[in-house]
Amino acid sequence: MEKISTGIIKLDELLGGGYPKGKSILIAGEPGTGKTLLSLQYLIDGAKRGEKGIYVSIDEKPEHVIHDAQEMGWDLKKYLDDGTILVIDISSYFAKVRMAHDDMFDYLKIIDDLSEHVTKMQAKRLVLDPIAPMIFTESSFPLMSEYIRKLIFTMDGNPHCTTLMTSHIPVGTNQLGRYGIEEFLSTGVIVLKLLRAVESRNQYIRSIFVRKMRGIRVELVEYSYEIVTERGLVIRQPV
Repeated sequence: MEKISTGIIKLDELLGGGYPKGKSILIAGEPGTGKTLLSLQYLIDGAKRGEKGIYVSIDEKPEHVIHDAQEMGWDLKKYLDDGTILVIDISSYFAKVRMAHDDMFDYLKIIDDLSEHVTKMQAKRLVLDPIAPMIFTESSFPLMSEYIRKLIFTMDGNPHCTTLMTSHIPVGTNQLGRYGIEEFLSTGVIVLKLLRAVESRNQYIRSIFVRKMRGIRVELVEYSYEIVTERGLVIRQPV
């Protein structure tokens, strides 16, 4: 199985070299765990290797993403300017659909457009952050579920591009995505959490856990990690 680097040294070790190439990986996490940073780290690692990447912003404005990268000491703008990384903002499209009517959501057009961007750019790495917008109501869940299903199948159909998709872990549930199907359709699932520190009731630690990765025997161990300026997510020791 061919692999593609994650941008995180220890995570590459845990996965035997990186993410399975050409597959879709779900990064599920609570707010504040660093889902976007992990995704940017993946894209920037690729850019340093000469691999083109696309970041699809669904809930955030691109300028916020660029600012987050700058705060980490990453020169994302350099890669945007030279065309190695492309940022696509589709948040406004989802907002317009929601204001009009949920069933006007043309998910096939969005998927076809994304696939065309990947092919035209010859992108090796794709990030969908998050996989689906938070603005839709429960009545639109069947439609959004079909969108996610079609999206993952389409992206997995390109053997040259490896996709990271982030999702918010709903509070008080065991789901790893808002729509309940993301985790089952993805080749791999990585979970980011905030855990209360054993030695202090007032402190928390961040943890990372590879829940599944098809075709790879993974160690079922939860690790602590830190977010370090210029380095990004740095995995430490088992929790």
